[in-house]
This record gives sequence, structure tokens and C-alpha cells, in this order.
Amino acid sequence: MSGFEDKRINEALELLNSVARDKKAELQSAIENKYADLSSVVSSFAGKMKSQAVEKYEVGKQKVVDVASDIDKSVHKNPWAYIGGAAFAGLVFGFLLGRSRRD
Repeated sequence: MSGFEDKRINEALELLNSVARDKKAELQSAIENKYADLSSVVSSFAGKMKSQAVEKYEVGKQKVVDVASDIDKSVHKNPWAYIGGAAFAGLVFGFLLGRSRRD
């Protein structure tokens, strides 16, 4: 090859490298913009989900407290029914655990 052809090949390679660098920067910028948008959407969604979870937790917690209070009042009004129910449940549970498995 002659010196002129080498020079033209080098110029073409430089031009290709320059275009590749420009496209690389352009692609990086586009990806960063898309990632920033995605990041903001995800963080917004996570914030909403967290607040909803806290709200549901508080509602559930209050329901448990209300049910426990109702049961406590009911047991204090009629304790013997609950004592009998617990004794019966213990009897059935003991019978099931005490059965021989060799039968």
C-alpha cells in the first residue's frame, strides 16, 4: 500500500472513531434519562405502597384490639361457658394425641 492509501484509511478510521464516540455519548445520555425516569417512578410507587401498608397495618391492629376487647368482655360476662369449651377442646385434643397409632 502506498502512503496515500494508509493516510486515507487512517482518516476513515478516525472518522469512524469520532462518530462512535458521539453515538456512545448519545446512547449513554438516553439511557441515563430513561433510568432517571424509571427511578423516579419506582420511588414514587414504593412511597405509595409503604404508606398503604402502614395504613393497612394500623387498621388491622385496631381490629385485633377491638376483637380482643370484645372477647374479654364476653368471657367476663359468662366465664363458665368458656371454661367448659376449653375443657372440651383439651379433652378432644388429648384423645387425638393419646390414640395408639398401631391400630
